[in-house]
Amino acid sequence: MQHDVLALVILGLCVFFFLTEWIPLALTGFAGCLIMVLLGVCSFEDAFSGFSSDIVLLMSSAMVIGIAMFQTGAAQIVGRMVIRWSRGNERIFLGVSCVVAGCLSMFLANTAILAIFFPIIESVCTASPAMRRRNLVLPIACAVMFGGACTLVGCTPQLTANGLMRSMVGEEMGMWTLTAPGVCLFVLFLLFAVTLGYWQSRRLWSGRKELAMAIDADQAITVVHAAYEKRKLIPMFGILGLMVFFYATSLVPTAITAMGAAVLCLVTRCCSTHDVVREMPWESVVFLATCLGLAQALTVSGAGELLGNIVAALLGDVTSPMLIFAVLNLLALFISQFITNSTAIIIVLPIALSLCTQYGFAYMPFCVGITFSASIACCTPLAASQITMTQIAGYRFSDYLKYGWNLSLLGYAGILIFVPLFYPLV
Repeated sequence: MQHDVLALVILGLCVFFFLTEWIPLALTGFAGCLIMVLLGVCSFEDAFSGFSSDIVLLMSSAMVIGIAMFQTGAAQIVGRMVIRWSRGNERIFLGVSCVVAGCLSMFLANTAILAIFFPIIESVCTASPAMRRRNLVLPIACAVMFGGACTLVGCTPQLTANGLMRSMVGEEMGMWTLTAPGVCLFVLFLLFAVTLGYWQSRRLWSGRKELAMAIDADQAITVVHAAYEKRKLIPMFGILGLMVFFYATSLVPTAITAMGAAVLCLVTRCCSTHDVVREMPWESVVFLATCLGLAQALTVSGAGELLGNIVAALLGDVTSPMLIFAVLNLLALFISQFITNSTAIIIVLPIALSLCTQYGFAYMPFCVGITFSASIACCTPLAASQITMTQIAGYRFSDYLKYGWNLSLLGYAGILIFVPLFYPLV
């Protein structure tokens, strides 16, 4: 069997196990890379190149900074500010929380930001019966998704997409490549969240009994009552300020900025290595690294080109860049409702990049659009780790579809409008 065909067979098996999750995602990815090497599809260096990738180091560093924010009390201070600005009004609290959570997610791992907001929401809802957890948790989870998609460092999907594009066509996104269309999509989400989305929430869950979220009660208490040590808070906010400055100015590479900030968090004892080892989501780190390895294997074996030829044959005479862009983004959005968004990108983006090579389309808009489409899926609890985390608030499976179907369609329409506006397809 030729190497390109063999690589597609191995990828298909990996996707099957990604979908079923019969074995952990990280283990599936690792096994896929190992089989690629054993069957001679690619070299060991290519298959496991993801473990030395700056993209993986960037994601890990962002997670370290999120851990440090909670350990120092910086996250709790953010919670106090949100509570004070909302003045006890649920809709205002929702709007302020979505803005703050979304903006923080642009620079820090959005799963960490959502975890920070759980005790904030719990403390507010415990203190005020007028506040309902289900009206707040899912919209704020969507806010960190939309906000996290606005920069290269906000979430795993864009890092996965960036690694795929770099491996397959030699191009890559910068820190702010996603920002212009991403901010437009984020504003669309905010308008939805405080209008139609808020009305839907009150209608869908108003008759259900309120239940406390299963989180550490001490975390919720510290949002309002804890006293903080300035000797830790001052360096923490200083590190955050420096990090944002270097991100904005691009004086040093993005990965170096994130890694430097993470090292400073440890050196200044804003968090300890023990905290990092205990709280770091290691499975996500390994999963991203193995995804990048699989992408490299597809490239060097020629499987990506073969996949593009197959899809091009299925499309027949269809060569309209806008139509192909719309179909691929709809495919990514649909697939992402049932599997992790990074897995959806692994499936759809190689096809898109191969078609771009054949038809002469620009790579960047297809990469940006598919990244957004995979990142905004919220119609099932399987769509993304952030959405899965919201089950702590007691949502039913059908609740996600009822809340998210029109938000997903709104986001899809926004992608078709804003991405080609900032990045022409040809």
